[in-house]
Amino acid sequence: MLSDNDHIEGLFSEAAPNWDLNRIYADLQAASGKEVKPFEKACLRGLLCRYRPGQLAFKLTWTSGALRVELNKGLYRSLEAIANQPINTLRWEKVPEWLEAKGYKVQRQSLNNEFFQDYSRANLADWGEAPNIQTFYGRTEELTKLEQWIVRDRCHLLAICGMGGIGKTAMAVKLIENIQSQFDCFIWRSLRGAQPTAQLIADLLQFLNNSQSPQIGSSISDLLEVLRQKRCLIVLDDFEATLQDGELVGAYRQGCELHSELLQRVGSERHQSSLILIGREQPKEISMNQGEDQPIRFYKVNGLQRQGAFELLRARGFTGSENGLEALIQQYRGNPSALRIVAGTIQELFNGNVSEFLKQTALALGDVLRTLLYQQFERLSKLEKDVLYWLAIKHRPVSLANLRSEMNLQTSGSELIDALESLRWRSLIEKITEQEEVMFLLEPVVLKYVNRKFVEEVSKEISAIALQQNLKSINLLQSHVLVEDHAPDSIRAMQIRLVLKPIKDKLAKAIAQNNIELESLRELLASHSQNQASEATSYTEVNLTLIGLWW
Repeated sequence: MLSDNDHIEGLFSEAAPNWDLNRIYADLQAASGKEVKPFEKACLRGLLCRYRPGQLAFKLTWTSGALRVELNKGLYRSLEAIANQPINTLRWEKVPEWLEAKGYKVQRQSLNNEFFQDYSRANLADWGEAPNIQTFYGRTEELTKLEQWIVRDRCHLLAICGMGGIGKTAMAVKLIENIQSQFDCFIWRSLRGAQPTAQLIADLLQFLNNSQSPQIGSSISDLLEVLRQKRCLIVLDDFEATLQDGELVGAYRQGCELHSELLQRVGSERHQSSLILIGREQPKEISMNQGEDQPIRFYKVNGLQRQGAFELLRARGFTGSENGLEALIQQYRGNPSALRIVAGTIQELFNGNVSEFLKQTALALGDVLRTLLYQQFERLSKLEKDVLYWLAIKHRPVSLANLRSEMNLQTSGSELIDALESLRWRSLIEKITEQEEVMFLLEPVVLKYVNRKFVEEVSKEISAIALQQNLKSINLLQSHVLVEDHAPDSIRAMQIRLVLKPIKDKLAKAIAQNNIELESLRELLASHSQNQASEATSYTEVNLTLIGLWW
C-alpha cells in the first residue's frame, strides 16, 4: 500500500523527461526561502503537463477551492519570481511557456551524434513519452491486423481509439516494437499538453531531418516532403487533448486548428510513411474518410478476449479454475484496468473467492478507473451528458425514437443524432441491433460511473431545495425521470435501489442537519410551483412526489 507521500511523488511523473525538475525545485526554494512541499512539486509537474487546477485537485483528493488558496499563497508567487514576471499575474496555462523561456526545458537527444552520421536506413527511434510495457496479455489477432494495415497495406493514417484504461497505448507500444524495423525513422509524441500545430510540426521535423536546432519556417508541406523522401512512422498519443472540451467531437482547441489539415493531408496525399493516432475520441477526419479500401483506417480497442483476460488474472494470483472467473470477465467486459483493480480487491478482501465477491458487491470502480472516466466525462457537451444520464437510468438498450420521446429537448432531432454519434466516437456508448432496430446502451463500467454521477448531481439539487426552500436550482430533476412508470418490474426495482433510495437518503440528511420541517417545505414548494409556468415535458412534479416533497 502506497503512503500519501509516495502517491503524491508518483503523480505526473511524465513531466520528468522533459523538464529539469531538480533545478526548478531548487530555484523555487531559493525564491521563497522555504522548502517546496510534496503537493506543490506534484502541482508543478501537473501544470507542466498542462493539467488544469481542477484536475490537480481531483488527483490530490483536495477540493478545488482549498488547492487554489494554497497555490496562490506559495507556488504561484514563487513561479512568478523565478520567471521574472510581475506578482499576481500567473495563469496556470502560462507556466510551461514561462519556464521554457527561462531554459528549464530539457533538450532532446534521441541518439548520439556518431550514429546520426550514417542516416541511410538507420532506423532512428525517439520513443518520447511512450511507456515501458513490461507485461502484455492477449491481443494477438488485433496486433496481426494492425501490422497488416501498416506494413502490407501501407496505411497512411491510423486511429487507435477506445475508452480510458482499455489498453490502447500498451497495444500501440507492442505494435511499434513489432514493425519499427520496417521504417527509416520512428518518433512517438504525447499531445497531452495540447501542443499547438506549429510547435508539433517543428518538433517532428527537427528529429526527422536529423537537425540539432529548431526548424525555421517549418510547415505541414515541409513535413509531407520528408514523409515522401523517407519511410517514417509517427505516433501521436493522447490526441483527444487537442480537441475542445464541452463540445461534440471534432472541434479543436485554440492553436491546434491546423491539426485537421495535418490529418487530411497525411491521409490523402502521396507519401511512403504512416501516422498513428492514439486517443479516447475518434477525430472527424478519420470517421468521415476511413475504410478497408482507404489509406485511412480506424480501430476501436475493446476489452481483452477470454484468453488474454485469464492470463492477466493468473498473473494476479488466480489459478484460472476459480468459480466465477468467466462471469467476472464478462461483467467488466475484459477491461484490463478494471480487471487489475478488482483482482486486487478480491485477493485482499475476499481471500481470492471470486464467487463471494460477485454475490456480495456491485460493480466496483477503483480510483484509477474513476479518474479516467471523470476526465472523459468532463469533456462532454451538456447534451451528451444528458443522453448518458438517460441511458444509465434506463439500464437497458434504448432506441433513438424512445430516447427522443423521453428527453426534454430544446434541440432538434438531428442534434440528438449528432450527440449519439459523438458519444460513439468517444467510445462511451455501444450500439446493438434488436429486431432490426438500432439500440444504444452503456457498458457496465461506464454505466456504473454515470449512474453514480447522476445521483451525485441530483443530490446536490435536493440539498439546494432543502436549504433555499425553492425550486430555482433544479435541472436534472426537471429533465430526467428518477423511476419509470412503465419500465419492467426488474428495471423499476433497480432504479429505486440505485437512484431513488440514495437521493431520498440525501434529502433526509439535509432536512435533519438543517432542522427543516418537511410539511412546511412541501407547502413552500407547492406555492413556488404555482407561480411558475409548468412545462408539459417536465419531470419535476413526478420526481418530487417520488422523493417525498410533493403531495
